[in-house]
Amino acid sequence: MRAHEILTEAAKVGREYQHLEDLVFAEGSAGALRAATILQRLGQDSNDVAIKWDGNPTIYWGREPDGTFVLTGKNGWGKNKSTSSDDLKSFVMSTGKGEDWRTEFANNMGDVFSLMERNTPDDLRGYVYGDLLYSPSKPFAEKDGAYHFEPNSVMYSVVSSSDLGRRIGASQIGIAAHSYYDDFGSKSGTSIKDTNRLNTNDVVVLGQTYVPHQAKVDTSQVQEIMANAKSNAQLIDGWLTPEQGLSNKGGIIYTYVNQMVKQGKLNQLQTGFYDWLKTSKVSQGQQAKLMAGDDKGLSAILGLVVQIMTIKNNLIDQLDSAQADVTANTKGQPGGEGYVVGRDKIKLVPRHRWTPNL
Repeated sequence: MRAHEILTEAAKVGREYQHLEDLVFAEGSAGALRAATILQRLGQDSNDVAIKWDGNPTIYWGREPDGTFVLTGKNGWGKNKSTSSDDLKSFVMSTGKGEDWRTEFANNMGDVFSLMERNTPDDLRGYVYGDLLYSPSKPFAEKDGAYHFEPNSVMYSVVSSSDLGRRIGASQIGIAAHSYYDDFGSKSGTSIKDTNRLNTNDVVVLGQTYVPHQAKVDTSQVQEIMANAKSNAQLIDGWLTPEQGLSNKGGIIYTYVNQMVKQGKLNQLQTGFYDWLKTSKVSQGQQAKLMAGDDKGLSAILGLVVQIMTIKNNLIDQLDSAQADVTANTKGQPGGEGYVVGRDKIKLVPRHRWTPNL
């Protein structure tokens, strides 16, 4: 069995939608080449790039086989099948540690339940998973010819005279829908592409919102990534290949990169692994094996991660600064959580400024 085939079988790194640069340690040299190919294509065709909405809270809503409406939050999925506004409020109040904000939040979610029950098609069966963008308790604001809403860390602005803006202006709730589930509590969902039947005058349900701008990518930089991935393929795949006591080295790199992101130390990514390792939760035995090994493969991996991030960040900057009906800013700076590339199930996230809780 070849090294990249071993990696494919053994490495379980990341989530369903991978960060583009994470392909290097998730899939080895083949992943680095795939990342370069994706960048090359996006420089010619970015029609499949969509805004990565950052809503809050997460909700699941839909109807049972008998038509009964159900809505619950993320912590109630598969646990609490709320079938009334009062039931949902009671569940919210029964969780947590008696926080001061919980009563108000429970009442707000009860209002959301009532609105969604009235506006969900009677013939819908199954459940939709999405994030609230605005609601009666946290409505949008209109200023300077746009509607603005800030559900979490990102402020979104939608031109009020645009088609979407007119829909938002007449509505009470906005949701970014992600997946559809056949059964309550299911862990296997399918992506939602068409949300038309979920929309009413009161409720705006957004599926994929594609960017209108075509970004440019420096092909010479992409070619350099490809050349590095090919010339270092043996080192990269050899370093990532599972061994006794180290079955998922890619997973360790995944944790390392995420923690460097959270600590704001991406500028030390290529040199900080061993310092991080000494204070990490990686077992002493695994630490010893990693420190005793050849670090040329690790160096090649992290070098490619940085190269891919650099091109990706430039692409994101172009999309963030482009004129569009929907724009985002975080802490007063252009840009939000980033973008997703649907056909490749890839995330384009500006990790140097976007640091979610891990």
